[in-house]
Amino acid sequence: MTQQRTRGLLALCSSVAFERAAFYGLQGILALYLADRLDDEGMQASIWLLPAIATMTGTDGLALVGIITGAFVSAAALAPALGGILADRLMGIHRAILVGGGMMGVGHGLLLLDYVLLPALGLIAFGSGLFKGPAAARLSGLYTQDAPQRVEGFRLFYLAINIAGLAGPLLTGTLGERVSWHAAFAVSCALMLAGLCIYHHRFAGRPEAPTERLPTQDSGIRHTNLAGLALLWWSVAFLTIPNAQLTNAYLTWVSRDFERSLGGWEFPASWIIAADGLLGLLALAGSGLFWRMFERRFGSLPPSAKATAGAVFVSIGAGLLVLASAIQEDARVPVAWGLGFQLCNSLGLANVLPAAMAIFGQSSTRHNIATAMAGFYLSLFAGGLASTWLASLFPSLPITTFWLLHAACALCGTVGLAIYRPDRDRRHSTKA
Repeated sequence: MTQQRTRGLLALCSSVAFERAAFYGLQGILALYLADRLDDEGMQASIWLLPAIATMTGTDGLALVGIITGAFVSAAALAPALGGILADRLMGIHRAILVGGGMMGVGHGLLLLDYVLLPALGLIAFGSGLFKGPAAARLSGLYTQDAPQRVEGFRLFYLAINIAGLAGPLLTGTLGERVSWHAAFAVSCALMLAGLCIYHHRFAGRPEAPTERLPTQDSGIRHTNLAGLALLWWSVAFLTIPNAQLTNAYLTWVSRDFERSLGGWEFPASWIIAADGLLGLLALAGSGLFWRMFERRFGSLPPSAKATAGAVFVSIGAGLLVLASAIQEDARVPVAWGLGFQLCNSLGLANVLPAAMAIFGQSSTRHNIATAMAGFYLSLFAGGLASTWLASLFPSLPITTFWLLHAACALCGTVGLAIYRPDRDRRHSTKA
């Protein structure tokens, strides 16, 4: 059983890594591609539905690029909620993954034809909703409800996503800007199809994972604690607000006010965001090693305890930005403050997000597991919306006040995780 679970885990992580590399690769060049294409009025008129959207919104050029890109990202963030419900109520997890992956593969392929750009983006966005949440639910089904290996499984899952987030934009971005946009789209399509083939090869004829079954009466799980899940959802949303600001107001602040000189040469502001991908990978690897050493000596910890420890690091990271802005005055901010924030934030989320995914996954029966996982992705969407609203205040608020609001959000999320321990309720019900 352990060997079979390991093979299933590796297959799922590999397939999701290829899917995410394709998605993040597209996301990394979409705005650049649109800006290049929409600079040509003839090309803009040739894209189906685009002139109507431009007329309806009263925008063109970069403003129209922002609307299309924002709509795509928002649709992709919301899609897992719908995908989870469809997987649980209508299609089943296995079929949802295959259908969603197929939709994304077709969408990436259609990007080779400029005329059908918008339908292609729609297929990719909603296909990702059928793929992402059910894939996480499928991983959750590899473990029994109280298996201590569950969080480590999700940590590997999250690690695969981070590797894809680093490699995908690097590959497609280089191809798109140095060779051609369509070459980049073709590679994204190939990556998506590779991920789908890996999943199909491993799980063809296995519509359910080995341990993915309804809990028995003696499993100790009497009901789903909806109030607890709501608190977890709320906490994760708050904790992801500073992270969602990385490519928004934070990047603007770095570009404007950070000291970025290296031997008289000023490195691009975007490099500090590229550094975040590397810091995320190091944080995941370091966290996994630390918890293995800790649990070998002191015994296993519940997922919520690991999430709470991670939340403390997220709050510390946001606090570093408050301190940096408070001492800034008229001088430029040393880049070490930003890297310190990103390191703490990465360490924190490396513990919060895998643990939260595990808790959502084990909070429900098999029949509702994909819906429960959709709740996790919806919390990330809520954090992103809140971060976008805060970013709109960046030009008008004092910089210290701006980051104090983010630190307060992180602190609220930390307190929320410290208050509620869903695994503790499960242990109590088991003893009863």
